Order: sequence, then C-alpha cells, then structure tokens
Amino acid sequence: MKKFAKKFVVLSLATGLAATSLVACSNGNDSQTTPEGQNQSTENKTDDKKEETSKSKYTTAVVASLEMNGVFSPFFATTGYDMGVAEMVVAPLIKADRNAQPQSELAEFAIEEVKGDDGVVTETVYTFTLKDGVTFSDGKPVTADDIIFTYKVLADPSYDGPSTFVTLPVVGLEEYAKGDATEISGIEKVDDKTVKVTLKGIDPAAIWKLGGVAVAPQHYYGVDDSGKEYAKGDLTVVKARNAKPMGAGAYTFGSFENNVVTLNANESYFKGAPATPTIKYQVTAESNKLEGLKLGEFDISDPSASVEMVKNVEDAGLEYRLVDNLGYGYIGMNAERITDVNVRKGLMHLMNRRPAVESYYGELATVIERPMSQVSWAYPEGATEYYGFDPAKALEYFTAAGYTQVDKNGKPSLEKDGKQLRIEVGIPGGGTMDHPTAPVLTQMKTEMEKIGAVLEIADTDGTVFFDRLNQSDWDMWVAAWGATVDPDMYQVYHSEGPSNHYKVKNADLDQLIVDARLTNDIEERKECYSKALDIIMDEAVEMPVYQRKNMYVFNQEIVDMDSLPKDMTPYYTYFAEVESFRLK
Repeated sequence: MKKFAKKFVVLSLATGLAATSLVACSNGNDSQTTPEGQNQSTENKTDDKKEETSKSKYTTAVVASLEMNGVFSPFFATTGYDMGVAEMVVAPLIKADRNAQPQSELAEFAIEEVKGDDGVVTETVYTFTLKDGVTFSDGKPVTADDIIFTYKVLADPSYDGPSTFVTLPVVGLEEYAKGDATEISGIEKVDDKTVKVTLKGIDPAAIWKLGGVAVAPQHYYGVDDSGKEYAKGDLTVVKARNAKPMGAGAYTFGSFENNVVTLNANESYFKGAPATPTIKYQVTAESNKLEGLKLGEFDISDPSASVEMVKNVEDAGLEYRLVDNLGYGYIGMNAERITDVNVRKGLMHLMNRRPAVESYYGELATVIERPMSQVSWAYPEGATEYYGFDPAKALEYFTAAGYTQVDKNGKPSLEKDGKQLRIEVGIPGGGTMDHPTAPVLTQMKTEMEKIGAVLEIADTDGTVFFDRLNQSDWDMWVAAWGATVDPDMYQVYHSEGPSNHYKVKNADLDQLIVDARLTNDIEERKECYSKALDIIMDEAVEMPVYQRKNMYVFNQEIVDMDSLPKDMTPYYTYFAEVESFRLK
C-alpha cells in the first residue's frame, strides 16, 4: 500500500491511514513524501541544545529534518516529516514488527473468519481489546469510544485527508459515509475497552487500516477551544487541532517555533516514561545534514546515501546504519494533461535512468522496472525493462500521435495542428537541481530539443512542488513513493483513488486492484499485482527509476548506540523502540 507523503510519506505504518506516501525528499523516511534530493533552505539551531544534569550528561536529542508543513494531525498529515512528528505523539492499536507482521501496541487483537456452508468467507471479524492502564498524555484513559470516534472521523462524508479507511468493506460503512446513518453498524462497542469490527468478506489490508490507526482522544479532537463539538459532516473542529497533536504516544507535543519541533517525554506512557526527556526536530537543508551533524547542530541525521556520503561519514568518525528503503523514486505523468498515450510512451523512451542512478547513488541504489518498492513481497520477480532509452523509438511514438517535424529557421519543430510539443516537468530540487533524477530530465531536455520539442524543467522547493501536484498542475513530475506493509494499490492507481495523481482510468486495472483485495492468498495477490503493474507501465503514466537505501547517521559521543534497535529493517528503524532510546 502506498502512502502519499512529502516524504508525501501517506501515511505510515504507525498511523495506518494511507496506502502510500509520496516522497519528494532525497533520503527520507519515505513513509508518506519529502522532495528526493531537495535542497531546503533553513538551518536554524536550537537554543538549548544540551542540558547537563546530575544523572545524565545530555537530555535533549536533536534530529535533522527537512521542511515541515506544520500539520501534525493523525488524520490530516500528508508529509513524511509531519507524520513522523505525529507518530511520536499518537499511538496505534497495533504496529509492525521487524518482518512487517502485526504486533500488539495499545491493544491485543484477534481475527475470526466466518464461513458459509460452501466454505466461502462471508465475514471477517476483528476484535481489539485495549491493554490495562493505557492512557492519553493528559492522564485520561483510552477507551473504546476513542477508537470508534477515530473511525468515524476517517469515515466522515466531508473527510478530505489521505486515509483510505472508507474503502474498507465494513458492514454499514457505506451507509454512514454516503447516507444518513448516525452509526456504523459493523463497528460495535463491546465494553469500555473492546471494539469489534465486522467486514463483509475479506480485505487483506484491513488489519493495518483498522489496527494501524492512531487512536485520537475524543475529548480533545472532538471539541475545540470554544466548546464546539464535532458533528458528522463538518470536520472543522477536528482540524482545529492540526497544529498541536495529542495522544497516547511516547512524547507530548511542545511547540513548533523557528523551524524547530520540540517534543517532551510522556510521563504516563504505557511502556514507561521515555529515557530521553526531550527530542527536537530541527529543519535544515539537505546539503547541511552531514555538516550540521559534524558541527554539533544535530545528534541524528539522514543524509542521502551514496558512496561519497558513506566515505564522508566514515572520515568524520561518525556511526551510521544502512537500511533498505521501503519506497522508490519515479517520474510521473498526468494522463489528463498528456492525453495521448503515444506521447507518454515517447517520453518514456527519452528517460535514461541508469547513468543518473549510478552517478548519484553508486552501489547504494538500483534501477527498478516496475512501480513498486523491491522490498515489497509483491514486486514481480524477473521484471524486465519496459521502455529502454531510445530517442529514435520516441520519435516513432510522437509521429504515431500525429506530430511531424517542420522546418523553423533551419531547425526542426515537432508540431501537431500548428502547436509545438511542449511538456512542463516539476522537480523538487530546491532551485539547484539537487535530485537523483535530475540528470534524467536534463538529458530528456537535450534529446527533445534535437527533435524539435520542448521540455520545461521547473525546479522548485517542496512546498511549491506539492501545491502544484495536488492541483494537478504538472504535465510530468519527479518524486518518490513510500510504501506501507500491505501493497494495496487502490489509493494511487484506482480510478477513484484519492492519490491518483496520474489520472489513470483503466477498467482492467481497477478490477485487478479490487480482485487483489478479495483474497488473503499471497500467490493470488502477487499475480493480480504483477498484471496491474504491467497495465500501469503500458499506460505510460509512471516510470520507476530507483530503489535506494536509507542512511541514518549518529553522533556516538551523544547517542548511546546500544540503545538503538538491533537488526533494523525498513519496518523497524532507529525510533522503533523510542522509549528505550538513550543519550550518554
């Protein structure tokens, strides 16, 4: 499942709100999107970097971050860095273990399949029972009512966030979301600690969409400061809390000032008060992620992994970890702006990916051939190249689309109906083209000029880039997707998907996506996804570019490296056991 995040990180595994995150960042914890390779501009330092106490030499950990939008809501955060903040403050019912299997967090869970006389599963029942003593950071208990409130917000008719919760086949969900029902009949409060959810048939992603949801306190998100209460059909009360999250997570939200987010240890956290009293996220430029660490501005950073970066980190005497990224970089096209599939296929044949990936990442990334992270179990084995770099073939497709080369002052101009082929592509390179896919675009521009077409490269910062992407204002764009545990493709590629920026509408693709949701059989789902990925490639709306590694760098003079999780995976990184994270 993809999450739409800036690290258009979707949301992430902890929140379980979205299928995929769109990422625009160069390194990134791609769980929902920051601009890959983007050069951000702010480099503010924290004023109270470290504090000395009698018990510990350091009490504040500073983490480097790229740009944040300040929407730290478990319901409405859409960028990876915003989500990362929210996930420290809120907590889900379940979370993923190292191997992407569900494990209990706030609640224990049970799954029961109900079969008819013919042996076919007619219903699936999920039961979540809150653990004893689980409270929100204000001391009030987490209850079944809070879980149901959270579900209702995600199912609200006016909900416009990244969650695909409403696509679940929960009994009565459609009547609630699209009708006058005041309750969701398939969601039942068994007692103050237990919620039972009944689904029609099977949905393999349901465990994450139900259990991965971050439980929001109804007494906080359901009432604003003026006393106005949330009512179905109007989410203004819930959105009033976007800038200041509250929940049952390991930390409480302090402030977001001068490009610094301050989080404080939640003394009532159900796993015990975190060992590190304060964590700060400091916004900086991608280009400053290592230098800032060397200068002591940060204690933890995630510079883009490359052979050169590994050498620079080792030369600086810093500790690092390399972990496969649960996501991939890509180039997307809007089928409603570039309507002729032959034009899109022609553009695909002008994308020379391998030299760009090798020059930027070296051996720390590989070219991929289908639009899905290779980390996922659903990535098709033996996938071969669909569109090779071939300018002559590109011209053939442009000709098939009705374009011809005409002479204009001794130079060719590729035109149709008197209009020259002109494509605008957005790239979040911060104005310096600092992006792994930038060389692909510069070569495309040269090749298009040779045949008489124009490629306009708009290199912007992340905010402008995503604003225009959300408005469907790019013909073509460069970003990255971050994926969740289940590779459900509905959010991004289904005709009705909320993050279908490609505007692809294909009935066969829609059916395959739906079919993959109707079985728990992994092999059947693999076959569906393999066919679906081929259709996406044939529609020529997305060119997968690279699969990379994430790099996490630590100042081991500050961070107690023994407190980090052992054997990190894409699903289980350095803050997976944040309550145990310590400074020296």
